[in-house]
Amino acid sequence: MSDHIDKTDKIIFAEVARGLAAVRGRPALVAQGCCHYCEELVPSALSFCGVECRDDYDKELAAKARAGRPG
Repeated sequence: MSDHIDKTDKIIFAEVARGLAAVRGRPALVAQGCCHYCEELVPSALSFCGVECRDDYDKELAAKARAGRPG
């Protein structure tokens, strides 16, 4: 039984490491003074005007990735 658990642990850790590497390899958005999704003016430290725009931006990027198009 413990062999099965050990194998499962290794698989889980490998998947987590793969996911972290994918996220770390992605370029981060640079705050530019306007929302990256709707282009509304925002404070210079922010990338989005609200969670709705952030979520919509993420959904759009995911859809482009599924379609094989660059973000």
